[in-house]
Amino acid sequence: MSEQWYNEKEQVKTNIPLKITLWLVKVFPICIVSLIIYPVAFFYYLFSGRARKEIKRFQKQMRAFTGGHVPHRISVYKTLFSFSLCLVERIAGWIGKIDEEDIFYNDDDIDDYWDNLEKGQGCLMFISHLGNSDLLRSLSTFSKAGVDRVVPVTVIMEIKSAEKFNKALKSVNADYELTALDPTDITPDTIIMLQEKIKNGEIVVVAGDRVSAHSSNRFITTKFLGKNANFPYGVFLIASLLACPTYFCFGLRDYPVMLHPVNAVYMHRSDVDFSDCSRNERKEKISKLCEEYVMTLEKYCMWFPNQWYNFFDFWTGAE
Repeated sequence: MSEQWYNEKEQVKTNIPLKITLWLVKVFPICIVSLIIYPVAFFYYLFSGRARKEIKRFQKQMRAFTGGHVPHRISVYKTLFSFSLCLVERIAGWIGKIDEEDIFYNDDDIDDYWDNLEKGQGCLMFISHLGNSDLLRSLSTFSKAGVDRVVPVTVIMEIKSAEKFNKALKSVNADYELTALDPTDITPDTIIMLQEKIKNGEIVVVAGDRVSAHSSNRFITTKFLGKNANFPYGVFLIASLLACPTYFCFGLRDYPVMLHPVNAVYMHRSDVDFSDCSRNERKEKISKLCEEYVMTLEKYCMWFPNQWYNFFDFWTGAE
């Protein structure tokens, strides 16, 4: 049986490609860096056997789920190139080199999201490892997130799970970890603090597609791309405790390669309402929220199959 992501050792031992990429993004325009990122992608292709294996596993499952339609053909390198370009865009976002004109906002629930923020209402935002999970958060650091005020963002994340990359981003923008909370640090007092942040118009961000290394025995099992997968119970429990507007947000690149890359933001407000929710209703609503999130994630995986960056056996332990 494959190990969960938090038990798997990092196969690429050196951070030289990351350092080179960081220097390139600082010095050159993104469009130039995107043209010379092929060697970085090829490096990951050569030295990350696990990524090659799991990309292929994901794409085969996707093809089975869609009757062989998506993706049109299995392409490990295409995903690794997309991943390398996403690293460039994440670094560029935290440096401040991505502007609002580089972002396309889809006509979904984005206006509802903006209206609430303009009124001083905070929210909980679910992200994923599909596409650029840092997009809106990095833009908010530079007041480029579509509203007329600075919106502080607190993210709940496994800080040590990508230590090299986190350290690189922190070196270019101290705010990257300044507002980060590790799941191990969450206590009842933390929930009260997060409730105050949302009351003050701030955003709390959490990924809904990875079971925490510290609570791996607490999960919700549901169908994902036609096969049982485990999703973290704790993050959906947090949604029930915060009882605030909840959105699913995806930052996805419209085109894999272009001289002027454009990222699209897709925003969906959850229909699950935890206000005035009794303890007996909570469990059912938590499951409903998870299912709603997974169905939304599935849709965007089918639209952007080469931007899935969960490089581990997503279905292990659930069947």
